[in-house]
Amino acid sequence: MPTVTPITLAIAHINDTHSHFEPTPMSLAVQGLDERIYANVGGFARISSVVKSFRQETQADTDGFLFLHAGDCFQGTLYYSLFKGEANATMLNLLNPDAMALGNHELDLGNSAVSRFLDQIEFPLLAGNWDVSNESDRKRFPVKGKKQLLPYDPDKQIANVLLKKMGDQTVAIFSVALDKMADIAMPDADTPFVNAKQTIINTVSYIKREFGTHHIILLSHLGYEPDLKVAEEVEGVSVIVGGHSHVLQGDFTNVGLGDMGPYGRLINDTLVVQAGCHSFALGKLIVTLDEQGKVSAYSGSNYLMLGRSLAMDASWDQSLPEEAFKTAKEYLAQQPNVLHCRGDESIKQVLNARYKPAVEKLKSDVVTLLPARLRHLRVPDEKGGSEIAPLVCEGLLFAARQRGHLVDFAIHNAGGVRVSLEQGKLTAAEIAGRLLPFAIDLMLYKPTGLQVMQALEGAIDNAINNGTEGTGDGSFPYTAGLKYIYQCEMPKGERITTLQYQRLDGEWLNIERDSTYTAVSSAYTSQGKEGYDSLKHLKEPPRSIDVTLSESFIEFARTKETLSATSMVLANYVPCPECKSDVIV
Repeated sequence: MPTVTPITLAIAHINDTHSHFEPTPMSLAVQGLDERIYANVGGFARISSVVKSFRQETQADTDGFLFLHAGDCFQGTLYYSLFKGEANATMLNLLNPDAMALGNHELDLGNSAVSRFLDQIEFPLLAGNWDVSNESDRKRFPVKGKKQLLPYDPDKQIANVLLKKMGDQTVAIFSVALDKMADIAMPDADTPFVNAKQTIINTVSYIKREFGTHHIILLSHLGYEPDLKVAEEVEGVSVIVGGHSHVLQGDFTNVGLGDMGPYGRLINDTLVVQAGCHSFALGKLIVTLDEQGKVSAYSGSNYLMLGRSLAMDASWDQSLPEEAFKTAKEYLAQQPNVLHCRGDESIKQVLNARYKPAVEKLKSDVVTLLPARLRHLRVPDEKGGSEIAPLVCEGLLFAARQRGHLVDFAIHNAGGVRVSLEQGKLTAAEIAGRLLPFAIDLMLYKPTGLQVMQALEGAIDNAINNGTEGTGDGSFPYTAGLKYIYQCEMPKGERITTLQYQRLDGEWLNIERDSTYTAVSSAYTSQGKEGYDSLKHLKEPPRSIDVTLSESFIEFARTKETLSATSMVLANYVPCPECKSDVIV
């Protein structure tokens, strides 16, 4: 066995890029200006430039360089809606990461989409707790046996490990994802996800025993809080590079983006990092590991990557006055967590030639106007709930009724809505590419009142971990034509204390437990995912109305000259005292 000595690594990391190859318009606060301004932030071309620069800067002072992606490249924009995984494979190959973790959204369309992606990528895809060993050989697009996939090894009960030589030292990298993957995504039934924590424990022990190294990096798609828990409970992991929960570590109050705590959380000698989402930020980390693989020193930050252009609105229709532009540029240039950089021209050329023309066609299709910003969040906070999700539900209801279906109400999970919407023009591209990028059909189904009540309670319990270990807050339900009150402190089975639906004449009536209703939801929700378990037991299976989420909202929004938040709050959420003491309305 080689002697293990201290090592210093430079690590560039991204996560949850979600097909954001181009820069993302972002609202920023600037000291000296009363109104926020907009900048085009991030994008693959700038990521490439910054990674190359970081590699060169650290070459003399470190033992090695790694560029890692912590999962979820699928979904998110029109580039995915139009080109699926092919565009991601092409663009990620150009970035040339050392490894990427499998994320849950890679499995939104089942194993076949991942199989085709694996045939196209030139880098390893790590999926250390995905057991594909019993996958059927009859499939047209299997994942088992693909060269670029490093899955679970059921014989050794470990993750397959990627080894990187750094001088005379070895760095071991492996990945895990949420073991409740079947609850939030669509992996094939013959390829289950096994317990993540036990896989980590087994793999760390195996690495030390078989490879003789203590320098171990976990590329995680568990989420930020689970990553912190792993650092607290599992010994032997040097660095956790995480994703899934879109946490932008660092204090970004200087540009109006809040403070998620320091960059890098050191817990029991394990460092946890995460770099936001949507390609707008890149983590640059320099970390020194001692001979036991423990973190002895580290430095770094997440960085926003900006170019030259600034504007007054997200659609770039209003340019900044010259004095305001000068003030903004000078201020942003002084911020330590903001990088001004040119994008990699080779990446721009591929994007512009192969993919952008089809996207631009949809960007010119203005559907409606937004007189004010519409905020989206999953679980309501002290300011209230999502302003977008109820409108999306109205779109579901509208599309179903336009097709002649007598529908009582609509339910949609908060995680199916991806972004807030900025004031200004709302285009078909924004809706189909960013707001509702999941190409999922709408389904009609006939639940009883009791099943509706159980589904709402189960979904919220799942979202806030109330008496259950949930799969994430994306399950929180928003509605149209249906209003409820959820009280966190009530006993299980009694937390939905008010439940009413709205008749076509506008009258609100109580939902009767034994009566049957007609509802519309996405195919994802109607299958009983993420706490909506009661919907798995319908007398009749859901049936498609042959329209997708984005199509329904586009149809609905076209009927409005302007689109604003609804005044009536339908999802009334009363949190537990340790969360909030009052009703959020």
